[in-house]
Amino acid sequence: MQTISTNRLNISPLRAARMGQGLTLRAAAQQSGIDPGYLSKVERGQKQLSIGSLYRLAVVLDLTELAALLKPYLHSREAA
Repeated sequence: MQTISTNRLNISPLRAARMGQGLTLRAAAQQSGIDPGYLSKVERGQKQLSIGSLYRLAVVLDLTELAALLKPYLHSREAA
């Protein structure tokens, strides 16, 4: 199995995770409730996500360890 270095291709880890799940930017944004344009800027390092948005995106991208780390910092309605 061949692995791709995100540093050599200049791909952000977030974009690599999304692509690894086979999701388009629009699909990942829609499923996590984030504006696609904003998510694009996040992937390019131009914007930052709130903890709640990052948690929802981690769930969509199946980043279970990240979601588990973020969950204690969410308000009870966001964690549901």
